[in-house]
Amino acid sequence: MTEQRPTDPAFAAHLETESLAPVGCHVLLESAPGATHTRVVKDAWERLGCHVTAVNGADTPEPPDVYCVVALGNEALGSRTSASLRRAHVARVLEAMARRGHGRAVLVTDAGPHVHDDAEPQCAAERAADHAWWQHLAKRCATHGVLANTVRVGYAPFLGHELTSEAEGELLRHLVTRRPVTPSELTSVLRLLASRGFGSVAGETFPLDGGLDAGIVPMPSARAPRPAPATDTQGADPFLLAGRVVMVTGASSGIGASVARESAARGADVVLVARRRPELEKLAAEVRERGRRAWVVTADLSDPARAAGLVHEAWERAGGVDALAYAAGAVTFDGAGDNSENRQRLLALNSLAYAGTCEALLKHWATARRGGAVAVVSSLAAVSAPVANLASYGLSKAATAQFTSHFATSAARYGVRANSVLPGFVRTPMTDVTNPAFLEATNRLVPTGRMSEPTEVAALVCYLISPAAAGLTGARLRVDGGGHCLAGLPHLDPSEHSPEEGPRQ
Repeated sequence: MTEQRPTDPAFAAHLETESLAPVGCHVLLESAPGATHTRVVKDAWERLGCHVTAVNGADTPEPPDVYCVVALGNEALGSRTSASLRRAHVARVLEAMARRGHGRAVLVTDAGPHVHDDAEPQCAAERAADHAWWQHLAKRCATHGVLANTVRVGYAPFLGHELTSEAEGELLRHLVTRRPVTPSELTSVLRLLASRGFGSVAGETFPLDGGLDAGIVPMPSARAPRPAPATDTQGADPFLLAGRVVMVTGASSGIGASVARESAARGADVVLVARRRPELEKLAAEVRERGRRAWVVTADLSDPARAAGLVHEAWERAGGVDALAYAAGAVTFDGAGDNSENRQRLLALNSLAYAGTCEALLKHWATARRGGAVAVVSSLAAVSAPVANLASYGLSKAATAQFTSHFATSAARYGVRANSVLPGFVRTPMTDVTNPAFLEATNRLVPTGRMSEPTEVAALVCYLISPAAAGLTGARLRVDGGGHCLAGLPHLDPSEHSPEEGPRQ
């Protein structure tokens, strides 16, 4: 078991890294006056050091750094209020932000795609319409430097959800985490979405609902709901990874190397795994210069049978592993005819070795009675088919994401979480030699108009393996500039929408 060392003074109270630097300190809060959730969300932003201005009347204020709109009213979760978006006013604020050319917007809602028996159909339809309207504005805003996303909260009594004890117990049995959302989890995701390093996510919905998407079958059980994570009495930043060991596969370059650097910046010790020792040793030296520990383990994960031995070696050398960031992977195109060899090779590295690594770690975690966290780098090819001849790659990445969802459900009883990150095109040495015309055509379909950076993927991975994301498991989150979440045709006649225009209602 890893020794839990005291928090380093450099990371005390509030973690400061380049990726977590805020886009600004002025937050405009749009929420029902006097409601419990209004006070709670305002307090959350203020704890992050922000100055919060509440919307007052119909006047459009100066564009804020962050625009936070709260619309809660899901009666199936016990909401006693119901509020629709003030669309005309919201549109004016977003237009002002778009004209300025930068900022963030967050919709906090308890509405989702689920069809609950206790929900009123007309109200549910209005909530769905509001979210669809928000998504369309999010696409227009992203083209002008304003990233708009959604936080979908589940059962959260601190936000005003009220259920009878019997109804609450039944609801919790349908969740992977078997507990309500906590205030610190909401504060953490708001901080993530308002950070500078998180600049390639647009139109995404963060399901802060304890894994409701898993569709858990509530088997008869006398087990009580799980308690919420204990609050750190020293007030440690939940994004902090000090005292933890993170195993990073694919660490010799690209996204894996960025994850290793970001983990170390947040205080973690790292086990670096890849085939190329020279690159790993160079990265290990960087990590040690930060005052963190690093171990180099060379492994060829194209052989899934290597996974169990890899985990055992990492565990023994580091004295335990607290989190897995699986970034090992490969992409090769299919050809005409028989692609079975390519398919088997990609499945072995991208899916089977990953599954074996998770299972080996779970065995250690269960035996040691300690929790753990997993974040895997899948791909948008798991949920879309934007390029020809990627069927084998897409199959392997879809298998990776689906395994993660099932692993999250199975491992939850041991205090283990697992989530997937689905990047679109990321700037790597491979894209540097890609046909410029292809990249230009690709970026036309991305609202932000550019590829993501490895550091932006790393920011999400490190969030998911940190205590900040304790309420997220089984989620699939995209880093693609809104290319998938806001998918659709681009402007077919660019002259009809000049850069000076903001989003239209």
